[in-house]
Amino acid sequence: MNIKKVILSLSAAMLASFTSVSAADFFNNAPAESLFYVGVRAGVNTSNVTVNRGVFDTWNNNSWGTGIDVGAVASINFRDYLSIEPGIFFESRSGKYDYLSRTAVTTDGTEYLTQYGNIHSYSFIIPILASVHFNISDDIRWNVDFGPYFQIILKNSIKGDAIYPLYSADDALPVSYAPMTPTSFDFGFKFGTSLKFLDHYLVGVHYQAGALKPWDNGNLGGRRKCWVFSVGYDF
Repeated sequence: MNIKKVILSLSAAMLASFTSVSAADFFNNAPAESLFYVGVRAGVNTSNVTVNRGVFDTWNNNSWGTGIDVGAVASINFRDYLSIEPGIFFESRSGKYDYLSRTAVTTDGTEYLTQYGNIHSYSFIIPILASVHFNISDDIRWNVDFGPYFQIILKNSIKGDAIYPLYSADDALPVSYAPMTPTSFDFGFKFGTSLKFLDHYLVGVHYQAGALKPWDNGNLGGRRKCWVFSVGYDF
């Protein structure tokens, strides 16, 4: 009997068995140990709100600002690997904008209109996420989350200035200043990932992509966007 071949065969069988068990544990289709639990989340975000490029054709910049997210989630567990997690969060956002647009002021030349300022908002965010779980080890679980969210904006604050060209010609054309009035509601999609330790402690990162136009002025276009970095505890 070839001892080397026997050892290699046994090693291959053990490796195959280990791989099979590990795969089953990694994606576990068994019933969930707990059908329902709640958790709390807190974190920081960075966000911005845009305007279509064509509105300000020379310079169109929307800087990312910072804010906070605080809220709670409920986990409804269908299987070990799958949950539905509705939640509610209080969220603040901020950002800066500066725009520059060419404006015809005479038949011979062009001058420029500049707008700049700050945007702040305070909202309730209501996500309804599907969460798929993967078991990295007995104490570490990897979650992948995705689903829609609703944003109810409690307060919008936009403070800015416009610098108009100085007219020197009698045939100067009027400047069209674009008023910016934020909407009070948004709908979008949230997706991201997190790691859960010891069945309770969680760290995660998620992206929120607004699907509706953020301005009452339909010609401004644009979208709301937000990255959220959070920690949490599940009870």
